[in-house]
Amino acid sequence: MRLVILVGFILFIFNLRAGAQQFALYNTGTLYDSFENPSQKAFITDSSRHYAFNFFIPAAGVSYGTSGPGLPTIKKALYTGKYDARTLSEEETGLTRISSAENAYLLTFKLFQSVKYHRELGFSWQVRTENYGETTNQTLIVFQDYKRIIDKQLDNQLFDNNMFNTNVYAQSYHQFGFTFRENYNKRLAYGIKLSYLSGIAYSKIKINSSGLNINMETLDYDVYVDGDLRTNFYYDDIEKKMFLPGFKNPGLALSLSGNYKSKRGWYFLANLKDIGFIKWSKDSYMFRDKNYTIEAGMVKDSLWHQIKSKLQRKGYTTLINGKAEILFNKDLGNYQPNLLLSKNLFYKGGDIALVNTYRYKSLNLSLSTDYNLNNFFEVGAQVMMKSPNTEFFLGSDQLFKTMDTQKALINSDETVGNGYSGASFYLGFSLKFGRIMSRPQNDNYIPGVNLKPGAKPGFFQRILGKRQE
Repeated sequence: MRLVILVGFILFIFNLRAGAQQFALYNTGTLYDSFENPSQKAFITDSSRHYAFNFFIPAAGVSYGTSGPGLPTIKKALYTGKYDARTLSEEETGLTRISSAENAYLLTFKLFQSVKYHRELGFSWQVRTENYGETTNQTLIVFQDYKRIIDKQLDNQLFDNNMFNTNVYAQSYHQFGFTFRENYNKRLAYGIKLSYLSGIAYSKIKINSSGLNINMETLDYDVYVDGDLRTNFYYDDIEKKMFLPGFKNPGLALSLSGNYKSKRGWYFLANLKDIGFIKWSKDSYMFRDKNYTIEAGMVKDSLWHQIKSKLQRKGYTTLINGKAEILFNKDLGNYQPNLLLSKNLFYKGGDIALVNTYRYKSLNLSLSTDYNLNNFFEVGAQVMMKSPNTEFFLGSDQLFKTMDTQKALINSDETVGNGYSGASFYLGFSLKFGRIMSRPQNDNYIPGVNLKPGAKPGFFQRILGKRQE
């Protein structure tokens, strides 16, 4: 394969990232919280106004993490724009792991339909990307200097040692969601989110077994690769229209949510989130084969040309990254601790997060710690200004790693930071408008009686004149 395939795939993973978590926003009563966890309230009775809207100011979050023996090469490619695998060992058997996510709510709108049962209806448009990958040192090395791998094999003559095993996928899509929530009683509430999905891009490379054998007489290389490649586009043929929503790659998703508050003040939230699929069009590409003979000096291009000539135009169905989540909470005055357990249902990964929030009037300060099951430990922070009708938040799930990444990017220095590499950032805003939604006994508005100052008279009143009382 050509170097452009690897570089393009890395750029797709790190620049289009769309499922960041933003755990500190759970159980906050924000508009974002109510769309991510459909049983959550976005309005406060007797205080909040009728409608909530983000005014097309995106509530967006981006995060990534990289670990493993190939970390120096990945960091240098990201921070300096140079690909350099010279420091990697050809004999290393460990895997380099890449995990990333992005979630951007471009539009969120919700209405407080009814005070009774606290019914809320909402519509959202978001763009999401989810990515995960693991690969070997040998795979990273071969894109720069395949002769290093060949030299290591001259005395070994291995054919099936899985040196090129790789499993990487990246999926991006639009999600248009409709949400409904209501109280079952004073303690139990439930919510649902139905979504139409419109696929943007999908790429997957999965090599289950692989190896290299060298014929010393003919100087040919036998490369064994057993796996498959799926994508809905060529990197050389990206068009603007593929990023627009439509019906070419349709899908559906469902989220179910419930929360319960006990008599002793314990609060429980449970979600089955984003259980769904995308049906990619018949114009997509698939490849599955395994045996090649590649002439000496043609390693860089021969394999890619063989794969390209055998690509099949065929549709397929993929799952999106559904999750099962449960949150435990008990408020202690102004201090709000939340323990969250989150597990991916169809892909690798999950999180165990503890979020500590201190609230003073409209100011909320949060500190979060998270253990990601892909072997990342993260420390985050969040600042939020929240009133019944206005909210603004800014935060990071990987505070210190984000600071390291910022410094590395500014200085183009891949040596900044210790341990795994990562970054995370998110922000959001929403405003409520309309009349205040109050209980009947507290409401000072009666339709038809409380006319606005300067309101024009009705049609018949203009014709017949003012009616005598």
